[in-house]
Amino acid sequence: MKKNIIFLVAMIATLILPILAPQQAAAASPYADGEYTVPFNVLKDTGSETSATAEYVVSPAKLIVQNGKMHVVMTLNNSSWWQYFKVNGAEVQVVSEDTANDKRIVKFEVKDLDQLVNAKIHIIVTGIPGFTYDNKYDIRFKFNSSNIPLAPVAEKPEPTPTTKPTESEKATATPPQKPAETKEEKKPEVTQKVEEKSAASNSKEETVSEKAEEPAVEKTIEPVAPTEPADTEAEVTEAVINEESAEEEELEVEEVSNEQPEVKEEQAVGEVEADSTSNAGPVWFIIVIVIVLAGGGLLFIRKRKS
Repeated sequence: MKKNIIFLVAMIATLILPILAPQQAAAASPYADGEYTVPFNVLKDTGSETSATAEYVVSPAKLIVQNGKMHVVMTLNNSSWWQYFKVNGAEVQVVSEDTANDKRIVKFEVKDLDQLVNAKIHIIVTGIPGFTYDNKYDIRFKFNSSNIPLAPVAEKPEPTPTTKPTESEKATATPPQKPAETKEEKKPEVTQKVEEKSAASNSKEETVSEKAEEPAVEKTIEPVAPTEPADTEAEVTEAVINEESAEEEELEVEEVSNEQPEVKEEQAVGEVEADSTSNAGPVWFIIVIVIVLAGGGLLFIRKRKS
C-alpha cells in the first residue's frame, strides 16, 4: 500500500514540477553569422568594480555566431591555477592547452551578449615559495558588442494591392435588374389602357354616326349641249375642276360607307325588327276576324241543310 502511494506521489511530482519550473526560451542571436573579436571586462559579483581575475584572462575574446547561437572563445593565463571555470552553472569546454606557456583556450555559450554573464572560478596559486592562495570567486563578464554587425532583417512580402472594379466592369459583371412589378402596380396600367380603348371606340362610333347621318352627295354634272360650244377656255377648266371635286366627294362618301358596313347592317336589322313588331298587331287582328267569319259561315250552312 505504501509503495503504491509513493509511486503515485512520484508520478504527480514528475508531471507538475516541469510545469511549475521556470523555463527560459533560448532567443536567436541578433547578430550576423561569422567570427568576430569582442572586448570584455571582468567585474566582481556585485557593483561595477573590476575583479583581479581580469589579469589572468586575455581580452579581446573571439565570438563565433552560427545558426543563431553565440560562443565565446577565451584564453586563460596561468592555466595551472584554474581548478574550475563555470559559466551559467556549466563547466567550460577546453579547446586547447599549452602546458609550455601555461595557457589554456576555453569555449562557452552565451545567450545574450548585451547582458552580464555570470561565472564561478576556483583559483589555487602554486609554484611561489612561501605563498599559498586558494579562493573561489563569483565574477561577471561584460562584453562590448558595438562593433558586431547585426543580422539582416528578413523583408516581409508586400501585400498585393487589390484594385477595385470600375463602374463599367461592375455594369458588365452584374447587369441591372428591373424591379419586380406587383399585380397592384400592373392593374392601373391595364385599366387605363382599357379606358383609352373604350373612349377611342366611342369617339369613332360618334364620328361614324355623324358621317352616316349626312346625306349622300349626288353627282350632279350638267351635260354640256353639243350644239353650244364653250365660250371660253376658263369655263371649260372650271367645269373640269367641278367634276373632279364632285368625284372626290363621292369617293369620300363611299369610303365612309365602306368603313362601317356593320353599323348600317345593325341599323337595318333594327328597322326590320321595329317594322315587324309594329305590324304584328294588325296581322293577328285580321287573322282572328277571318277565323270568326269562317266559323259563322259554316254554322249558317249547316242550319239551312237541316
